[in-house]
Amino acid sequence: MSKPITLVLGGTGIKGAASIGVLQALHNNGVKIKKIIAAGISAPISAQYALGEDPDQLTEEFTRFFVENNHELWGLEQLTGILMSRRRRRLDNFAYFLRERLYCHANFSSKGVLSWDTVEPQITRLFGDKSFSDLKVPLAVSAIDLKHGKLVLIEKGKLKDSLKASMAFPGILPPVVSGKMELVSSTVYSELPLDGITKKDTPVIAIDLPDTTRGRSPQTLLEVISIVDDIRSQYIKKRLITKADYIFQLQGMKKFRWGDYRQIPQIVAQAAKETDRLLKRIELP
Repeated sequence: MSKPITLVLGGTGIKGAASIGVLQALHNNGVKIKKIIAAGISAPISAQYALGEDPDQLTEEFTRFFVENNHELWGLEQLTGILMSRRRRRLDNFAYFLRERLYCHANFSSKGVLSWDTVEPQITRLFGDKSFSDLKVPLAVSAIDLKHGKLVLIEKGKLKDSLKASMAFPGILPPVVSGKMELVSSTVYSELPLDGITKKDTPVIAIDLPDTTRGRSPQTLLEVISIVDDIRSQYIKKRLITKADYIFQLQGMKKFRWGDYRQIPQIVAQAAKETDRLLKRIELP
């Protein structure tokens, strides 16, 4: 039997739902997990798994939630009247979407375009008053602490607060105050939370969900900033990913966009299929 692994999960926007398929494939192949480090939507999926629940329950949960709250949360179907070039950039580029929502819809006296009124009840319903101490598998949730200017891994306290922080995309949802910290999602810094990896975490499997690289000339200020942001994030990921012992690049994720919430079941199925195939190609220690 192979050694238990540390699993690193991330992903931009809805693509983080691929973590459901990854966890299914690891379970079906008998791979033991000693720790999960997660960011973004991967964090609540990991928490569900770490509590001993089937994360596949979240496939339908996420799909229904985004369908019911799409207008308020993302506005993905409010694209009529937008120039086709802007529409494509909004769907292809998460950084562009965040900035456009912020600059075009925000009131600059607030810390987010949206409040937690829609999202928080769902997190509470799923995780209630549970704490990290209730988990059967250790979990570390990655976030950025704005007050102290650093990346942090949260491994104790109430699950609800840390899971909110993992999904507090800057400009969209307000930062989450937890103790002396003011937290936002770390996925805008790097999709994969690999900063906190140590020798005791080995062997480490990092799940990379690549995007399709699209060369393009920027037409607006927002596009210039967003393209630079994308390039920065990709270079940070390339530097950090060398910390992993095994890198699973799920190439099939390139066909999905960050906001493809109606394709969550397909994202999950594709991730499970590719992870299963990749596990059969390697021999874990």
